[in-house]
Amino acid sequence: MSDTDRPEDRPAAPAATPAPSAVSSADEVTIRRAPKFGVFIVGGAVLGFLATLLVVTLTMDIDRGDQQDADFGTLVGYFSLWGVTIGAFVGAVVAIVLDRVFARRAARLTAERVEVEPAEETVDGEVEVEEHGDAGGPAGRTDR
Repeated sequence: MSDTDRPEDRPAAPAATPAPSAVSSADEVTIRRAPKFGVFIVGGAVLGFLATLLVVTLTMDIDRGDQQDADFGTLVGYFSLWGVTIGAFVGAVVAIVLDRVFARRAARLTAERVEVEPAEETVDGEVEVEEHGDAGGPAGRTDR
């Protein structure tokens, strides 16, 4: 027998570790794009305000007859109430239309869900220690 063939010199065979258990199930899922409604509504409101600002700027110098002239800020403030509201509404309608279009193009696929439960690992001689949650610290502490 050679020195390398002694049983005590050979590396020990790895301990058999328990295999994790896996459970799989098939689910049918729908994959589609969907617009973010908040972005469209806020974007429409901003565009409505910019359109109001443009219209008030272009019509500021029109002769209105005997009406009292209002300053630029007052006109923008008043008409932006309408512009922002209409713009937000148009943005919401565009988002709804896009959502319907994307819903028609949705793909239905089968996805496999795998749930893996890891095996319990134990070490020889391991002792389970319970925590009691003592807030006072370790027992026998005398630093007063």
